This record gives sequence, structure tokens and C-alpha cells, in this order.
Amino acid sequence: MTKTYIWSLPTRLFHWLLAISFAAAYLLGDADDLQSLHFAFGAFAGTLIFFRILFGFFGPKYSRFSDFPIGVKNHVEFVKTFFAKTKEYAGHNPAASVVMLFILLAGILCSISGYLIYSSESKTFSLGFDPDFLEETHEVLANIFLILVGMHLLGILSDLLFHPDTGTLRSMFTGYKNVQAENVRLNNFQKIFGFLWLIIPVVMFFYANGFQINEQKGNKQETEETEQRESESEEDED
Repeated sequence: MTKTYIWSLPTRLFHWLLAISFAAAYLLGDADDLQSLHFAFGAFAGTLIFFRILFGFFGPKYSRFSDFPIGVKNHVEFVKTFFAKTKEYAGHNPAASVVMLFILLAGILCSISGYLIYSSESKTFSLGFDPDFLEETHEVLANIFLILVGMHLLGILSDLLFHPDTGTLRSMFTGYKNVQAENVRLNNFQKIFGFLWLIIPVVMFFYANGFQINEQKGNKQETEETEQRESESEEDED
């Protein structure tokens, strides 16, 4: 059985680090006392995705967007040959390609909306968006991301059930798939880029971990409560 090196180390690390950071950010979203960590994991995920988008233009063969078979004909052929397995896909298959693109789009928009929410609430700067609109948009994007992750997992499960010999799940750890194709190789620029791809998100994590709006929210709430008590007191005096 032929083994081919498909997924380079930066691509594999991106996959697992994004899974961890998104899960952490999503679970911490409603924890008011852990909002700084929510910001940190969100910034980490957003930076990872930003670099992955760049990698999609000048990364190695199977990581490039140009290698994604997203055309209608490709999808028709994919559906027709799925169970027969008369066609192998070294990189992403058509369905996985579309899901991956939408994951990147939803992820980067979710990160941007999250930063806009922080900027608006912390008074860093504001682009004039309604805060409620930003929060609703951020929540919708996060849930869309979660649904896309579910679709990704279903795709892996179906591949395990119907094409176990390909070794798709194992390739996410080792980089190797059991297909006849060209081995991927990183040039020096891609190696340097991959190194920065791992370092800069960590820097952004610690930077965003210093974001604080809880105190401001608390002060705002205290002010509103004080004003309400004063108003009630004035009404009683009247």
C-alpha cells in the first residue's frame, strides 16, 4: 500500500490548535469571570485562521486553495463515485473543500466581530456598529462555525466507515495518506512562514488575555443600580 505525505506539519498543527482554541473560546463565551481567556482563545483562533488563509495562496500543493476541487463537476463526480471509490483525492475532497472554506470564512468573521465587540465595550474605538447587532452577529457566526465543525466530523466518520483504507483520520496526525500521489515538500519560505504561524498566535493569546471589560461592565451595572435606587428614593420622598 502506497503512503504519500500530504499534510505538512504546519497544516496539521493548525488543524488541532484551531480545534482546541475554538472549543475553549466557545465554552468560555458565557463565563463572565473568564472573559479575558475567551478573548485570548478567540484571538489565538483568529490569528491561526488569518495565517491559514495566507498559506492557502502560497503553501504547499494540497494546502493551496487552487488544489480544492470545488467545481460543480467535481461535486457530481464525488457523489457518483463515493461508494464505488473509483476516484481518490490526495488532499481535500470536494465536500471537505467547501466545508473548509466556510470554516475559514466563519472563523475570521467571528474573530473580527469579537474584537469589534471588545473595542466598542472598552471604548478603544468604535466603527459605529450597534453593540447588540455585533453581539448577535458574533453569536450566530460562532454557532455557524460549530455546525461546520459538526459537518467536518461527519465527513471524517463517513470516510472511516466507507474508505477506511485511505487513512484520512490518521493523516491528520502523521501527514500520510494511503494514496498514490506526489509527496508534499516545504520550501524555505514556507518553513519560515510556518514557524511564524505558530509564534504569532501565541503572542496574540497573551496580548488578548490582558483585555478587560468586566470591570467596566460591573461599574456600568453599579452606576445603573445606583441611579435606580436614587430614582426610587426621590419617588418615595415625593
